[in-house]
Amino acid sequence: MEQKTEQRKTIKSILSIPGTRANVQSGQLLVSSGIPSVDELLGGGLPVGSVVLIEEDSGGSYSRVMLRYFLAEGVVHKHAVFVGSQDYNPGKMTKELPAVISSDPEPELLDEHKTDKMTIAFRYQKLPKVKKQTTHHFGNYYDLSKTMSQECFDNVNITEWPDQSALGGCQLSSMSYKELLVAIKDKLEKDKYFINSIREERSILRLVLHSLGSGMWLKNEKYSEEESRNALNTFMYNLRSLLRCSFAVAIVTVPSHLYSESFTSRLYNLCDVAIKLEPFAGTALENNVALSDFHGYFHLKKMSPINTLVSKHPGSVEYVFKLRRKKFCIEMLHLPPDLGDDDGSRNPKMGCSTGGGGDLDF
Repeated sequence: MEQKTEQRKTIKSILSIPGTRANVQSGQLLVSSGIPSVDELLGGGLPVGSVVLIEEDSGGSYSRVMLRYFLAEGVVHKHAVFVGSQDYNPGKMTKELPAVISSDPEPELLDEHKTDKMTIAFRYQKLPKVKKQTTHHFGNYYDLSKTMSQECFDNVNITEWPDQSALGGCQLSSMSYKELLVAIKDKLEKDKYFINSIREERSILRLVLHSLGSGMWLKNEKYSEEESRNALNTFMYNLRSLLRCSFAVAIVTVPSHLYSESFTSRLYNLCDVAIKLEPFAGTALENNVALSDFHGYFHLKKMSPINTLVSKHPGSVEYVFKLRRKKFCIEMLHLPPDLGDDDGSRNPKMGCSTGGGGDLDF
């Protein structure tokens, strides 16, 4: 009887963690990514105890925006934050978090096509151009044009790796994966984020590991390219095993353009959710009129069915992302009908004409 009472208290404390909610279908505890459209695509949010992999865009700007959303959501709910990076100052990243607001900063992004009418057929006018977001979203709204006030960081446990104060403001040129893994494990043990740890009030640890696997991580160490790849694989494997038995969620960004596709595909096996950001800038799609409102493809490469036998992966549906002054969001891609780009350039011809060598016009 006493054991059942303790179990009920434990379940009640878990369900009462601020900034979390339980998935009704699987019972999995979820946290918000900070972006409502991403949460909706992932089936409600990010599973606690999971590792999310984001393949960076070549400039890394869009992936950093997603990290800022994730960190801001944690700060609002007073979650502990762990930021590790060799390419970007972790302290600077936490100071660039967007300000929390009460409503959608740019709702017109989802309604900008409502007044458009298609001229091909009346029945197509009723088809939605974008997937509408639900009114009861999970998480908060943020304004990218403003930064979070200093008062929001009160009573928030923030850990920066490497610690700039301990280094005297000098950024080390190399820090091994082992040292980072030890720092994460010590954080989980010290603050009692493991599931079997006894703690009065449960909370969530949000880990952000920026640009893992870049040249800065093993710059001065005499490793071959194959050894550096193996080191990254080993780190991801151990990180996933640590987080699976803890109240923590990690987002890891990797500059996949520095690696082969075969190696990147192997990283998918070492994470629970894999996302690839493919911007249009610098490609043939940059000047595509149909994609002019968007900035790139949002590929959901992997989504593990945690606590369920049915995956929430959308399948072959394509998504795109857009970054405005105040907001980052993703939408389902709906291309307009092909009305023909060369209709106006065709020369008038007589019916059944043999000239021009083209198709017969009737």
